[in-house]
Amino acid sequence: MMAMTRPDLTVDLAAPPAQRWRLDAGRRQRARELLAIYERDLGLQPAMVEHLVAAAPLLLSADLLAEHAALASHLEVPLPRLLLATCYYDCIKAVLGCSAFAVERGGRVLHARNLDWWSEGHLLADSSCVVRYVGAPAGEFTAVGWPGYLGVLSGVAKGRFAVTLNAVTSDEPAQLATPVVVLLREVLATAPDFATAVERLASTTIPCDCLLLVTGTAPGERVVIERTPCRSAARFAPHPDQPLIVTNDYRALTARRADDSSPIAATSCGRFDALQRALAQHRPTDAAQCLQRLDAADVRMAITMQQMVFEAATGDCRLRVPPRPAA
Repeated sequence: MMAMTRPDLTVDLAAPPAQRWRLDAGRRQRARELLAIYERDLGLQPAMVEHLVAAAPLLLSADLLAEHAALASHLEVPLPRLLLATCYYDCIKAVLGCSAFAVERGGRVLHARNLDWWSEGHLLADSSCVVRYVGAPAGEFTAVGWPGYLGVLSGVAKGRFAVTLNAVTSDEPAQLATPVVVLLREVLATAPDFATAVERLASTTIPCDCLLLVTGTAPGERVVIERTPCRSAARFAPHPDQPLIVTNDYRALTARRADDSSPIAATSCGRFDALQRALAQHRPTDAAQCLQRLDAADVRMAITMQQMVFEAATGDCRLRVPPRPAA
């Protein structure tokens, strides 16, 4: 059995919003640095920021909005800066790549993923932490994230399911809806099982396109949900003995691709094919072998900030942070 990474932070969702996030001075400073990067990346004009603040009550529950306000006060930053971070993926997903796969072996379902996200000075990698959420209606869950980040890009709920998000682009119009990373957190907090999670992730209107790899606790519980804001398609492994792979392109959903010349889009098929070849030759049986495959030169990117393996049956989470590139 893979050893679970020791949680770096614990957030009690049953506690009042003002008591959920208590970061030490070092983590508060890291959070402020990350928030400043998000704000610079988005480059929003004051009028657009005001629009986001006005729309926040439509996008977030009152409880989560209060959590944002409390954390902003704890970090001593303006509330709009924290709201921008939560909406970052929906606004600028072209800089978020990722390669992921799920394999079954001996009744176990292993869920592995590289998170590829450009970051100044390797800050996203250096600030990575494992967050254990307790007090959720459906039970505790674990996310791989950063101090001060309230959404979830990668998470596992013991005895229920694991989910990771990959970016993709289409030319379908955006929708005014709950941010994708908030939806993932809400589903991890409230969905009692794999089937419920898949149904909600496939049917809920979202702001923008994405690809979601969801794995459960039993053989056969592996699916890629390919999403546009209002449509979805499910993609499964061709055979139980074969891996289920996802990078950054649609393969089941008919959707016209937006014009995207980014390195992430350009390398998507190459990373998919590399994983397919390698996993056909050797199917990993544990987290260490999964991480080895993720770290291969034809899969890992210069912007890979996190590498992780989840196992929903046990709730185990293994996180590896790649070293800084050589100067």
